[in-house]
Amino acid sequence: MKRNTYRIPLGFLAAAVFLLRADPTAVSYFSGACLMVFGEAIRFISSGTLVKFEGVTRDGIYAYTRNPLYLGSFFIGLGACIMGRDPIFTVFFLIVYPLVYYRIIRREEQYLVKRYGHEYELYLDEVSRVIPRRIDLRAVLTDTAPFLAMKNREYLTVLGIAAVWAVLAVIMVFFR
Repeated sequence: MKRNTYRIPLGFLAAAVFLLRADPTAVSYFSGACLMVFGEAIRFISSGTLVKFEGVTRDGIYAYTRNPLYLGSFFIGLGACIMGRDPIFTVFFLIVYPLVYYRIIRREEQYLVKRYGHEYELYLDEVSRVIPRRIDLRAVLTDTAPFLAMKNREYLTVLGIAAVWAVLAVIMVFFR
């Protein structure tokens, strides 16, 4: 599958612009942090369910949405926007994130249909692309293995969130 080489540099550029424009307050910091924790919870549950390259993952949260990692990342990004209190950047995020990830998701779906064939085509028909129609939280949590989330390197996202929190705290305390 072709790698999305533009996504990481674009993300770092967007992060730099975001941090230069950020103007957090205690209320925005706390509100945004809560949304980021929610997004990371979705990502952690997803990473703790996903067994890569061993067939179509249909357990846990993947029984309700095909792209829970991207859904969690959206909430993390939105939480950061709330923390930073920049309406222009927030509008940019709300427009660009879905456009970028729609293309990525479509490309991944094509790759997975080629890799897993009819099994993945059935999955496409049965499970929503991003927004779950319903969810059984007990089943989702039962199918989550924290060691698998660590194996899938979800700790890197946690470290990224902690870095955003630290930088925004410094901005809020020393540069406001």
